This record gives sequence, structure tokens and C-alpha cells, in this order.
Amino acid sequence: MATNRGMDGSPVPCLCLVTGRRCGEAARRLLRDSQLAAGQRRPVKQYCTRLGLPVFAAEAGTEELKLLRDRLLSVCGGLVEVVECLCTAREQRRPPVSYVIVGRVAIVSLDERLAGREREVAEELLRTVPGITAVYGKEATVGEYRAQKLVHLAGERLEETIHVEHGLRIPVPLGRVYINPRLATEHRRVAEMITGDDIVLDMFSGVGGFSLVASALGRGRLIVANDANPWAVTSLLRAMEMNRSKLKTPIIAMCSDARRLPELLRPVFTRIIMNLPHSAVDFIPVARRLCSPRGCVLHVYTVASSPEEALARVPGGSSVTHVLDYAPHRFIYRVDVVVRGEDEVEG
Repeated sequence: MATNRGMDGSPVPCLCLVTGRRCGEAARRLLRDSQLAAGQRRPVKQYCTRLGLPVFAAEAGTEELKLLRDRLLSVCGGLVEVVECLCTAREQRRPPVSYVIVGRVAIVSLDERLAGREREVAEELLRTVPGITAVYGKEATVGEYRAQKLVHLAGERLEETIHVEHGLRIPVPLGRVYINPRLATEHRRVAEMITGDDIVLDMFSGVGGFSLVASALGRGRLIVANDANPWAVTSLLRAMEMNRSKLKTPIIAMCSDARRLPELLRPVFTRIIMNLPHSAVDFIPVARRLCSPRGCVLHVYTVASSPEEALARVPGGSSVTHVLDYAPHRFIYRVDVVVRGEDEVEG
């Protein structure tokens, strides 16, 4: 058993949670939302093992550990090992800001908290975050393609990096596409909902996270991945070539305005993924025109302050799932809509 010394030199009791890769985000969210997040007992990520798997530890008492264990096992469907232990955390400085990692690049959001300290913060990230060679700042998500406007802050100047998700390599041209590594769990979660008989349309595919993961899992009969951004479609095509030995379900990549898809495609789709949170709701009539006559399921992403608001925003929504935190008191939700027969929506 590993041990850790607290600020006063005493061991720190921990809940050590070793999960499968697809369960890491769910475990992190549950730890964050649990009572252990209150006061001085905020959960911290630690490394109690050298396994290449997500490992978390939370300071807690024995009874708290037992209660949280039950909840975590329920959420993760048994794909988790939970032990009570005294953990050893690697000594590391806390990074100065929140960030996401895309390949070898750390991307931070530029806001008033960083004003005047951008270079200092970027250099600190290079010193404290293993594996990165460059730091870029995101000023905004702009344009009709919703690309991330990035500025170089420190380290190498890169035109492109290779993002790895669930073992799949995806080339990412920096500043020309939108990518959010925090969607990795959602990509797998939706992929596992796809049945062997589904014909799937990824209406706003970006660089292909949903499509590539679903294909690698062998889900569905056919996947059509569409995006209006030619840079994103090119990245997807390159990713398909780079991962060709891992992909099982055929993917057809398209570059089109989603509004034109009913002119280009037949209504054969039994599952349509609509990951464009700020405007996907506006495309529901388009998606319904592409549904198979035998019905389909729409996965509609939206931004709302509560599950109730998310359901109210999406006509015909039958279930809602929290996906990501977006801003204070604002979240990204997936609302599933079941379309039956002749576009009859099950409410």
C-alpha cells in the first residue's frame, strides 16, 4: 500500500479509484459533485499506481468512502476497482490555469484572469505539464466553421498536432478546426448506443470524433460524416487513412452545409448525431427529413442551465444527459429525440 504525508506529516486516507478509460470522465464528475468536494476535502487527482488507466483519490473518512464506492460502482457499471488506501501523490505544482491538451499542445482560454500574465502562465504550463511542447491561447470560437482562434504563447510554433483519443490518431490543424478533448467520453458513450443495424449520420462531424470511435468499435452498418469546414473534413480523411487498420464500419466523409443534405442524401438514417450545441435545434426539421421511414433517433446537443431547460429547448425530447460544464451555471446536454414512422415524434 502506498502512503502519502499530509501537511502535518500524517498519512492521508484516500479512496483509490482505478477505472477503465471510458469511465474516467464519469468518475471525475461524480467525485466533483459528491460531498467530498466541499470545504477542505476537495477531491484531487493522484497517482496510486503506474497503470496506464485513470486513477483518482479523494480524502475521506471510512463511512464516506463506503457510500461513494457504491455510487461510483453503480455509475461505472462495475468497470472500476475501488480500494481504501493511503495514497502517495507525486509532488507537482498545480498548473496556474485550467487548460485542455490536444496532442502536444496545451490550450488555455484567454480572459480577464490572464490579462498581462499570458506569457508567464504559458511558461509555467510548459514547466508543469508533462508531454506538451507548446502553449496556445484561445481568444474565441469564430466564423461560419466555428474554428478556434488561437495565439501562440510559448514553446514550439506548430501548424498541426496529432490528437489521440481511444487509441485513434487524429491530425488537428491548429486554429482551423474546433476540437474539444473533453468530449472523448461522450464519443464513446454515443458510439456504444449505436446498434449493428444502424445507418448513422454525423451531421456536424468536425474532425470525426463520434464517427471514428463508432467505426473502431464496429458499430452500425454505415456512417456518413458531414461538416461544412473543409479543414475538418480533410483531417477526418487523413485520420481514416492513419487508423485504417482499426476502423471496422465504413465511413463516408462529406463537406456540405447541413441544410443541403436532404438534396444530397436519401432518407435512410436510423441515428443522427447533431453536435452543434448553439444551433442544433434549428436543424431538427432538416434531420427529420433524413430519417428512415422506419424511424430514427436524433442526438441533439444544446446549452442550458438545467436538464428541464434542455428538454424544453428540444421539441420531442424524450431523455436528457449532462455532457459537459460550459460556463458558470451553463451546461452542454444531449437530448435524445425518438422519431417513429412518418416523422411521428415520441414525446
